[in-house]
Amino acid sequence: MELEELKNIWTSVDERLKKQEILKESIIKEMNCRKTNKSLNTLQWSEFIAIPILLAVISLIVYRYGQFGGISRVWDISVLLSLIICLVLLPYILYKAYLLMKVDLSGNIKNNLVYFNKFAIIVKKERIVFWRFFLPFCAILPIPMLIETKISIALWTTYICLVFFGVLFGYWSYKKIYNKNIQIIKKSLEELKELEEE
Repeated sequence: MELEELKNIWTSVDERLKKQEILKESIIKEMNCRKTNKSLNTLQWSEFIAIPILLAVISLIVYRYGQFGGISRVWDISVLLSLIICLVLLPYILYKAYLLMKVDLSGNIKNNLVYFNKFAIIVKKERIVFWRFFLPFCAILPIPMLIETKISIALWTTYICLVFFGVLFGYWSYKKIYNKNIQIIKKSLEELKELEEE
């Protein structure tokens, strides 16, 4: 074999290796994008579902206050505090949904990381507030009203079940929806960033 033939073979092998590397990178990008989109959709749906639920709760609070407002001071204070909490939560949830909608995998990865990291930090703080303040507040707030109105054992049982459901739902949503999907998206975005920089 002549030197020229060896150079041609080497060039051909080198080109094939480059093509395989490009193909491998595109497959990794495609898999990461699919995984990220799936997790991103899960998080977006959880925020989008929360908006109509919160609006329904606000409507119910206003309706019940119209029916039973003025019965007792404890009832009025409890209902108004609940309404204020819901009204504060609405723009907060809208902001979280906005951050998730700004993540665009066809766009700049660094911008996506910035928006998603903001979302992840907010969720981390939200989890702390939920467990330390919100859930205890929601569990304790109705107790004076329930004692004052002398409700039946059945209603006490319902109330305890609702508090227990709130604890289970909070644990499940933060563990299975938020934590899991946030980790998947962060890892995928970091990998995409590394591939982009190579």
